[in-house]
Amino acid sequence: MTPELRTQLSLGRLDHYFSIMRTVVFAFVAVAATDAFGAGGYSAPLMALVVLVTTYGILAGNTCLDDLDNLRGDLGEEMAATHYGKGILDRNISALKAISSVLIGLVGLAELFAILT
Repeated sequence: MTPELRTQLSLGRLDHYFSIMRTVVFAFVAVAATDAFGAGGYSAPLMALVVLVTTYGILAGNTCLDDLDNLRGDLGEEMAATHYGKGILDRNISALKAISSVLIGLVGLAELFAILT
């Protein structure tokens, strides 16, 4: 894999991750607004939507971060020796995955709780 291709793939997957997170946040805001300004009470469609958005955010986000971690592992020795390469290798993608998944899960649970109460 050429460095240019690896860089292009990395930027593409990072852009996908940001798009996924933006979509998940907007969907959570839409569900919260619907719950707050709607008729209130139990709503099976809203609950299903929260489960869908939460699952999508966790699975799709983790897939992008896994791909970025794999691309980081393909970093050549020459690039790894630069300051930029050292910065890339120092990033803790596993922690980002865990934090991202936990926060999306907590928001999903909070929205489910709000729908049920």
